[in-house]
Amino acid sequence: MRHHRLGHGMLVAGLVGVASAALGAGSPWRDSRGPGGVVLRLDERLKFPVPRPEDLPLVSSGEATLPQLISEGEQVWYFGAPLEGEPFGVPAGVFDVAFGAAPPGGRRPFFDVLQGFTRIGLSMQGDEALPRGFVRVASPEPLITQNCSACHSGVVEGQLIPGVGNKWYNQRAIIDGARALMTAAIPLLQARPDPEGRRLLAQTRNQLAKLERYDALYSAGCKDLAPGMITAARIWQISSRLLHDPAQLSTRKGQQKFECGATKPPPLNTLKFRNLLFWYGSVNSLWVAHWPMFDFFGFDNYARWEQKIQTREVQALDAFVVFGTQSPSWESVMKTQIHTREAQAGYQLFHTENGCASCHGTYGKDGMLKAFQPSITPLAVIGTDEERARAAFDGLMQEFAQYGWASVPRLNGLKEYAPGYAPMPLCSTFLNFPYLHTAGVANLDELLLPQEQRARGYWMADFTDKERVGYWTGAVPPPPPRTVPPMVPPPRVERRQFSEERVNGHSGARFGTTLNGTQRRQLIEYLKTLRCPEERAPSVAMQP
Repeated sequence: MRHHRLGHGMLVAGLVGVASAALGAGSPWRDSRGPGGVVLRLDERLKFPVPRPEDLPLVSSGEATLPQLISEGEQVWYFGAPLEGEPFGVPAGVFDVAFGAAPPGGRRPFFDVLQGFTRIGLSMQGDEALPRGFVRVASPEPLITQNCSACHSGVVEGQLIPGVGNKWYNQRAIIDGARALMTAAIPLLQARPDPEGRRLLAQTRNQLAKLERYDALYSAGCKDLAPGMITAARIWQISSRLLHDPAQLSTRKGQQKFECGATKPPPLNTLKFRNLLFWYGSVNSLWVAHWPMFDFFGFDNYARWEQKIQTREVQALDAFVVFGTQSPSWESVMKTQIHTREAQAGYQLFHTENGCASCHGTYGKDGMLKAFQPSITPLAVIGTDEERARAAFDGLMQEFAQYGWASVPRLNGLKEYAPGYAPMPLCSTFLNFPYLHTAGVANLDELLLPQEQRARGYWMADFTDKERVGYWTGAVPPPPPRTVPPMVPPPRVERRQFSEERVNGHSGARFGTTLNGTQRRQLIEYLKTLRCPEERAPSVAMQP
């Protein structure tokens, strides 16, 4: 299998505009300029290039500017849910009976205490009525449900950062909590003789039945539903309706066909630089936000779906997800300084031939992304757990590719896009611990160790090991940082253990695991500097 690489020398050629000519006649690879002047080498055989602001109809028509749509999309991201069809959640009436007595500003202490028991993994912000990721929708029936930000907005060092995977998101706890709440409400509603009580009883039973069916499909046979993990492949299988009956998962053969594909949510601030989407890069498309909206949110009519994605609400969401998610600096989040001399030495290590830059793009001495080529690293090379790639089997991919809004290169005869994993540009990669798509590697220091030397467990926490960049390994939990006043609620600390397949991979000389201790420290200091250009207006005050 041919594996295309961006070497350090390619950066220089790309920046002076001669790389395309050097490729030779007939090559499908062409250079173009991305956000911030980043050189993007794209395969012209793929149906979709990387998204541009003018690909948004409202921008190309002049009806809206990109900053306007980003600002509107941020509101949708946190406080909206562009649902259609038959979404499920907890009936708003049941929720209000359980939690409505306290004013919104008074709910935070309650949810902070509740989090210690339920571990739902969602964050309360200020005096908002609901944790971020929970939203109230009015149609087709009043519900408290989840939106995109539940998985894809994470808290690091106390900052809520959109586009960072939620490290504590716990779908298992959310499902169990919703089930318990609705189950407890049914006998109380049965005792109400009024029409509103009967309506709410019917709604609660309906939503509970939906939840039970979804849970049976989402989690049967899945071994890793720990905090920060989702069975994303199962979501796609349900969306495509290839998986529609829990009986399909009652046999070993059925579970082998419909693998769970457990993964941590990928970072979203890389989307404007790549057109091979999701961890394994099987999908070539423009707007990643359209993917989960397609059937998972209730769409059963493609014409209606096409109308929905043209609305201003969804275009604003597209603008925010792709162009509005940020790539902050280490100093702005971690509040410590980078060791400049070590980082300069790490710059050379990163850009050695066939090293980090060959997959993840080239960067300046200041850490800013300069050039990137979307590609897929074969499974035999990357060596990480294959389940997530296997779960995107050809029949499943064809269900989505048939509509024309997404393409699967390997189904079009492009053999170099066979199953593997898609490297991403390292846009503030210090935020994306734990590492690998399996979340099996605690920190950058562990990632740069040979796989056989890596710890098979770590301590998740609300605070960060800033030297090793991530979570702590070791036999005892880390002490909380000294803060004045103390953290309220107390910081969470939780032990996680991993099997070999979750920890292995991304190991060998090309992945930096043969460096000595000094070189490893130098490379880590440079990795702290890596960022990507942003294309967004500053955040505005948001109102729920």
